[in-house]
Amino acid sequence: MSGIVVALLCAITWSCAVILLKFSGARMHPLALNVVKCLLGLPLLYLTTLILEGGIQWPVDWHKTLFLFLSGAIGIGISDGVVLRSMRYLKASQIAMLECLFSPFVILLSVFWFGERPSFLVLLGGVFILASLLFLKPDEEPLASTLEPNLKKGSALMALGLFMMAFGIVMVKPIFVEVPLLSLVTIRMLGGLTAAVIMFAFEKDRRRHFREVLQTPHKVQLLGACFFSSYLSIILWIAGYKYLQATTAALLNQTSTVFTVLLAALFLREHMTRGKVLALISAAIGVVLLTLG
Repeated sequence: MSGIVVALLCAITWSCAVILLKFSGARMHPLALNVVKCLLGLPLLYLTTLILEGGIQWPVDWHKTLFLFLSGAIGIGISDGVVLRSMRYLKASQIAMLECLFSPFVILLSVFWFGERPSFLVLLGGVFILASLLFLKPDEEPLASTLEPNLKKGSALMALGLFMMAFGIVMVKPIFVEVPLLSLVTIRMLGGLTAAVIMFAFEKDRRRHFREVLQTPHKVQLLGACFFSSYLSIILWIAGYKYLQATTAALLNQTSTVFTVLLAALFLREHMTRGKVLALISAAIGVVLLTLG
């Protein structure tokens, strides 16, 4: 039960992060924003690890440490940079709909990698959660009218970023039992920051892009987005995968799709439709089934 609550809290906090990132970082360079996000998240994670775990507890085997580091490089440093770039071309509700790809990616990788076999109730709950996405097409803004190059480019980038995110988390699932939660998250963030800095180093006008992030008029929203995305939600995200099957955690995290749509309607003035209400109901049924499973 605690793992289910953690996964749902992760979905809510990630939705908050998406809304704040859309509000504060729409015109910022995505790789510069990713570096700042990691730079703000890593010290918070390290301090929390120092207080609650007495410092970073490294895996006994060096190759497992390397695996965690690579997991963060792929699943945070590279994937977040791609996802942030995709956000420049997509509305929050479109981002939410595309996030439905994450669960299938995790499920397929988990079946392929570990041979996980979800129970019938878990699969049925997953069907309800994924079916909720079918209701999310805004009635006032049909997707057919927005199928333009920017939307296609944003969708492709989001799909790529989500696949790398799923790959980065599934590849280290067996190590989760050996490393304390906060140490696990901090090591991955260290790998993510390293990859983010290396990617940004190849960009032209690096100083200007970095300065634009630091001088944004939306500093409060940016700090909130970084706190949610690089600290709170990432701890909850890893905790969900640590205490649940990867398949179950992924499906519960998928409820962020509905939360994002609702928050976008509330704070970004995106249209709230009957379909979005039905999506919330369908996702809620799915969560109940996952809990019973």
